Amino acid sequence: MGNVPLLGTRKPDDHNTGPVLRLLHCKVCSSIEELPPFNGKPEEDHLLQIACEKHKFPSGEEHKGLLFIVPIKVWMNTDARKDVIRQIKGGGSKGLAEIDDSFYDTKSQFGEDAMSCWKQKNRPQDNCDEYQSERKRLLPDTAKERKELGMDKIGDTGPKNYLCHFCPIHSKVVQRKRQLMGLYD
Repeated sequence: MGNVPLLGTRKPDDHNTGPVLRLLHCKVCSSIEELPPFNGKPEEDHLLQIACEKHKFPSGEEHKGLLFIVPIKVWMNTDARKDVIRQIKGGGSKGLAEIDDSFYDTKSQFGEDAMSCWKQKNRPQDNCDEYQSERKRLLPDTAKERKELGMDKIGDTGPKNYLCHFCPIHSKVVQRKRQLMGLYD
């Protein structure tokens, strides 16, 4: 495996590996989904909640899965990525990948959704009229549970995660903000 770290050995406070991403592995679907890093209370990890919502049986019972933290520099190396996926899936049969090599490819659902939105808006270059609008806010579907527990809607209390944060326009907006603050002088 070369320089591929053994999954599960990285300490949460070990920052020597550089930037990281999270991989959500659904053991039922055998899918692996990329998620951005998160530091905070698990109940406030709305992007993970949203990613998990589609992993349910028709009865409503949730699928079982695991969450891994992987250095981005390892994940971006094609050979290392294959080794990481092999570790996550535990070797053994290739399953449906024996029929279709791309069947178990990982994906970044938020990134794919943001790119679809960007394309639907004719690939704007500098700005978007819906940037960080309420329509683009990412919220888990917990309204029913929150109501049953007598809790307020998640609206104003939760973190502000938007589909826009995964869009090419976001980097332009961040760059303009930094420039206005004089960080490039």
